Amino acid sequence: MSASSKEAETKLRAAFAKFDLNGDGVLTLPELRTVLTRPGGGQPMAEEQIQKLFKQMDVDGDGKVNLDEFSKSLASGVAKALVDPVDALDFEYSIPMLLMPFLRFKEQGRIYKSTKTWRDEALSKGWLVEYDEASGQIVIFVSHTWWDREFTDETNDETDQYDRGAPDLQADYPDERRDDFDHLGRPTGKKKTYKKPKDLKWRVICEGVERLIEIRGLKAEDVMLWVDWQSIYQDDKEAKMKGVRSLIKYATLSDYMLVPTEEERLPNHPSRIPGYGSRGWCRVEYFIFSLAAEMRGRGLEYTNKGGVVPGTGAQLYGITLNGIKLKNEKARLFGIKRDGALRQYPKVVVEGNGDMPSQGALSNPNDKALVQALEDTMIEAYVPVIVELKCKAGAGGQVNLESKMIRDCHAEALCEAVNKYEVKKLHLPDNQLGDVGAQAIAAMLRTNRSLMSLGLHRNKIGAAGEKALRKAVEGREGFTLAV
Repeated sequence: MSASSKEAETKLRAAFAKFDLNGDGVLTLPELRTVLTRPGGGQPMAEEQIQKLFKQMDVDGDGKVNLDEFSKSLASGVAKALVDPVDALDFEYSIPMLLMPFLRFKEQGRIYKSTKTWRDEALSKGWLVEYDEASGQIVIFVSHTWWDREFTDETNDETDQYDRGAPDLQADYPDERRDDFDHLGRPTGKKKTYKKPKDLKWRVICEGVERLIEIRGLKAEDVMLWVDWQSIYQDDKEAKMKGVRSLIKYATLSDYMLVPTEEERLPNHPSRIPGYGSRGWCRVEYFIFSLAAEMRGRGLEYTNKGGVVPGTGAQLYGITLNGIKLKNEKARLFGIKRDGALRQYPKVVVEGNGDMPSQGALSNPNDKALVQALEDTMIEAYVPVIVELKCKAGAGGQVNLESKMIRDCHAEALCEAVNKYEVKKLHLPDNQLGDVGAQAIAAMLRTNRSLMSLGLHRNKIGAAGEKALRKAVEGREGFTLAV
């Protein structure tokens, strides 16, 4: 068996194991139902849909789906609802994702630094465990910024000016007066007082996770946390860099993302959270998580009356201390204020280049290349998937791909999807297409006869690209072009 065949079989068995909950080698209807309806499981399926899917997969009708039937169902497209477009992508995973059971996190009373002595004990005692995709556990990614930036102890490298800081408060600090901001993240001109007790963030995270468990109907014993400082090696630079480069995989393996804050109220976008949203590494994390959610079809949807469709939206939360009862338990994208009230984030919007992760603040300027690489890798993966999803959903009609970070390198995939799904109206404003992309679209237009409206305003198209587009649609009666 070739290396590629072995890898394919390994992936197949891993995918099957997600549904074979008792590990007996066959998939039953109750197991399929459990996975497709459990909290954090993605888009919900109705009971009749689940039964129909199982019947199609169960070729011999014995009430069980074995590995061979599962494989054939995936290959034929029958089980396409089970295929995760993000899991199928080959993101770097060069060191295992280390998780801590939530109940252990509560028990330990603080966030620990991953140094060899603590890490060895934690791994040996099961306080830290490697991610297991077949476990059925709920993984929460805690996205946070350092609150104690000047902290050092005997574990820090004195020769490295950037080896300092801690994510949580390492002592009881005096109250601090800071600038106040409104819901848009704009300074109000006023000051507010922040209390800074030791281990505040640990308590904030515990409160937030407990609130999440309550509103999503989770079992505390099934909840696992990924928390930087204790989940990424801090005293082994090689292992630490592997963890950093594996961040995309870590975020996409997670069911929820929590953002611990000190705020009594939260702004209407994570990028505006004081002290958090301006940081490059924080932006990387929620950028990856939110794009992956959209790729999985978890973008927030609305009813005709403006309400939220249950089960839609990425599961991103900001968390603060002292929870209160939710008014809307069906929403899936929230921040949690200091008193525990939830702030809903219907979607994460990158409003311009200034909001990109690579434009965020960094304690170590040398990290910019790493942030840029993660940003580019995620965009490269995201665009082809979202173009395919949107064009398929709008087949034979209108497709809106505004602000999807589409670049010249994505033009071929875009053109293929437009032709494949016979799109009639295509809106592409506020993307990153230049002359090369415009010329590729122009070439497509010379043979395509379905498209009758194309909007490309606020891209990076110059005179040469515009000329090619206009020439391609010359003489096509009724065609609308906006560049």
